[in-house]
Amino acid sequence: MKYLNLNWLLLFIIYTIPASSKNSYQIDHLEPPFWWTGMQDNTLQLMVHGKNIADLEPELSYPGLEINQVHRLDNSNYLFIDLLLSETTMPGKFDIVFKQSGQRQVNYTYELLVRNPSSAERQGFTSADVIYLITPDRYANGDTENDSAPSLKEKLNRRNKDGRHGGDIQGIINHLDYIAEMGFTQIWLNPVLENNQKKYSYHGYSTTDYYNIDARFGNNALYKKLSEQAERKGIGIIKDIILNN
Repeated sequence: MKYLNLNWLLLFIIYTIPASSKNSYQIDHLEPPFWWTGMQDNTLQLMVHGKNIADLEPELSYPGLEINQVHRLDNSNYLFIDLLLSETTMPGKFDIVFKQSGQRQVNYTYELLVRNPSSAERQGFTSADVIYLITPDRYANGDTENDSAPSLKEKLNRRNKDGRHGGDIQGIINHLDYIAEMGFTQIWLNPVLENNQKKYSYHGYSTTDYYNIDARFGNNALYKKLSEQAERKGIGIIKDIILNN
């Protein structure tokens, strides 16, 4: 009886699997998620995050847009792409194709939006503003369904003075009329980005994800809704963000 050497069989299988099958590339995260045409600065840097994404070479084809430079780090899970926009670049969608040895591995559809003509005239807060400081977890609970989140470590505990008490972005939205009636023109919102700590996380000053709103406060879409509804009432939002974690 003849016996098959399993070690040789395993090596044969490994080396005969196509490269695209061995490395299943995907883009987990790309920032900023969109951009605008007509900006004063015609450069844009994209951060691409995905396992071994730096193995790949990005390409695109879109009128008035070109890749100026690609940056790779020691961490192969990140890739940075410098784009140049011309004055004639039009709003629209296009694919950024990521290739290896000329073969497409993955692509990402990116969008350039129309810039609001008055956006360059926006004014930040000044000494003329009356600012209302809010610590969201301690303000108002507008959605009890998000008091705890399965993916986040600290859960609701109103008995603990340092714990999570359930306040959220929806609670602030529900009280915008009250804030406006008091004459406030700006809301200074303590950090609402994800703060996934085991304890004492309600204050928001230990950010663990700079791109997503903490699920116990809501989500990115709800934060945008807060900004839009506050603007209708003549109230601006001051974003508190910690960059030295």
